[in-house]
Amino acid sequence: MGRRRFLVWGRGRGRGRKRNVKSCLQRKLRQLERTIPGSHGIMEVQTLFLTIQNYITLLEAKVTVLRSLSTFYGV
Repeated sequence: MGRRRFLVWGRGRGRGRKRNVKSCLQRKLRQLERTIPGSHGIMEVQTLFLTIQNYITLLEAKVTVLRSLSTFYGV
């Protein structure tokens, strides 16, 4: 099992902490963006979250269809 890294708000002092938190959040957003198929380049955060919302809705619809087919065919 991999080592989990958590964002810690209490570390650091002054400006450096804000910069570290911002860069950490940007890195996490880039990682999240890479997991979504069809995302191209760097998106605005709002666009990224809308794309994620649409992707989750699509995945839920696929699961519903697959469950229906499974029930229909008795698998």
